Amino acid sequence: MWCIEKKLGTVPRTIPPNIEELFLQHNNISGVAPTHSWGSPLRLLDLSHNRLVAVPTEALASLRQLKKLYLTGNWIATLLPGSLSNLTNLQELHLSVNRLQVLSVGAFSGLSNLQRLMLSLNNITSLAPGTFDALGHLELLQLNGNRIVTIHPGAFRGLTNLKQLYLRSNNIPALTKGALDGLDQLQILSLSHNDLRSVPEEAMMDLKGLKDLYLNNNGIAFLPEGFLIRFEKLVILDLSNNRLATLPEGALLGLSRLRLLDLSFNNFSSLPPGVFRQLGNLTILNLFNNHIDSLPAAIFEGLVNLKELHLDNNRISALPPELFRRQAELRELQLDNNQLTGLPQELFANLTNLRTLYLDSNWLTAVPAAIFRGLGHLRELQMEQNAIDFLPEGVFAGLTELRVLQLNQNVLRSLPGNVFDGLVNLKELQLSSNQLSAMSEALFRNLRKLKELHLDGNRLSSLHPLIFQDLQRLEDLQLQFNFLLSLPPQVFGPLRKLKKLQLHNNRLAALLPGTFQKLESLRELHLDRNAIYSLPAGLFQSLSRLNLLHLNFNRLRDLSRGLLEPLVRLEQIQLHGNPWACDCPSILYLSRWLEDHPNVVHEPVQCSSDRSLVVAVMKAFPSVPSQCSSASTPVFFHLTAASCICSWLLLSTLRL
Repeated sequence: MWCIEKKLGTVPRTIPPNIEELFLQHNNISGVAPTHSWGSPLRLLDLSHNRLVAVPTEALASLRQLKKLYLTGNWIATLLPGSLSNLTNLQELHLSVNRLQVLSVGAFSGLSNLQRLMLSLNNITSLAPGTFDALGHLELLQLNGNRIVTIHPGAFRGLTNLKQLYLRSNNIPALTKGALDGLDQLQILSLSHNDLRSVPEEAMMDLKGLKDLYLNNNGIAFLPEGFLIRFEKLVILDLSNNRLATLPEGALLGLSRLRLLDLSFNNFSSLPPGVFRQLGNLTILNLFNNHIDSLPAAIFEGLVNLKELHLDNNRISALPPELFRRQAELRELQLDNNQLTGLPQELFANLTNLRTLYLDSNWLTAVPAAIFRGLGHLRELQMEQNAIDFLPEGVFAGLTELRVLQLNQNVLRSLPGNVFDGLVNLKELQLSSNQLSAMSEALFRNLRKLKELHLDGNRLSSLHPLIFQDLQRLEDLQLQFNFLLSLPPQVFGPLRKLKKLQLHNNRLAALLPGTFQKLESLRELHLDRNAIYSLPAGLFQSLSRLNLLHLNFNRLRDLSRGLLEPLVRLEQIQLHGNPWACDCPSILYLSRWLEDHPNVVHEPVQCSSDRSLVVAVMKAFPSVPSQCSSASTPVFFHLTAASCICSWLLLSTLRL
């Protein structure tokens, strides 16, 4: 039965018989009458996010079949001993997001069948001995986000079946001997985001069944050698965001089942050669955001099943050629944001299953010709933000599965005509912010699956007419911030699926009539900040799907009649920043169009002479169109009737 967000102040008096689940969350219930008759053998009762200040002990006493009780998000400040003792079949109890400060001994008496207890986000400051004595079947205990400082020895005694204990985001500075006693079956322990300054070695002595251990986001500065050897079942070990600067050679001995090791965000500058030797089942190793400046050649020797290796954001300047020779299973390698100046030619030779390679934000100036040979499964290669000025022919040969190639923000001045040959599955190519001044006709040949091409921020002054001939699936073409003076006719002809074309911030002065002739799928066209002084009639004839057109900050003085009529789906047009000439023959079409489409213009379009609004020309002179359209001499109109009459009389006198 669902009564959610009904603004109820009390529990409904009448509940249909045979209802087993009653949902009353997000109401205004502040209490339940002690004599309340539920009238149904409830198995689930949800009173979360109400205004209860105490557990309705007497009202709940009759719900002996209840298995799940949700009291999350109330104002409960105390939990008295025996307050839930009649709920002998309860399996789940949710008390998170309340105002509990103290857990009294005996508060959970009678709950011998409880399996899951949620106490997160309260104000609990300490755990006394025997607090959870009655919970022999409890498997999950959540105490995240409290203010726990002290856990007394014996606090968890009796939790002989507990498998998961979460103490994340508290204020625990240390755990004394006996604090975790009784947790012989514990498999997951989270002590992350506390104030630990050292590993709680004595407190964890008997937790030999641990599989997941989270000690991240503390202030641990030292990992005792031999401490972890007793945790031979460990699968996940998270020590990230601590103050570790050294790791003893034998610190990780005995962890043959470990699959994830996170040492990121520490202070390591170096690591012992054999520290990972026995981690044969490790699949993910995080070493990013340290101060590592070099790596021993054999450091990853034993990691034969490694699938992800994160070495980014360190200070590595060079890598031994044989560093990855045993990592045939590696799928992702992150070396970005280091200080690499070069790459040994055979560095990646054995990474035959690699899918993702990050080399961006280093100091690379050159790329060896055969560096990527054998990486036939590579799908993403990032090399942006380096100092690469040359790419050898064939450098990407064999990368038939590559989808993303990022070479932006380098200093490439030219590219071999066949450098991208073979990249038949490439979908995104980024070459922006280089120094390219020309591109050969064959540069993008056979890139038939390409969807994004970024050429912005280069020095291109012209385009070969056939440069895009094979890019039939291209959807996004970025050519902004170049030196383009003109565009060849039909250069965009093959781009039938193009949706976004950016040509702004170039030096274009004019456009040929058929420039956009076949771009039926185009949605965005950016021509702003060029030197365009005229647009030929029919230029936008094929752009019936265009939503956005930017023509601002050019040298346009007028628009030819009917130019904008094909743009039936236009949602935004930018025309400001042009020297619009507000004489009748040249401005009336634009003035009418602006008046008819007020919602698509987001910036005021002003006359060049007096900054008056172009749209106001028609409003000021409703009778002008027929006269101006036949006048041989342009008449300049200000936006006052008097000046218009004076100008007309003066011209009439001169003609006489």
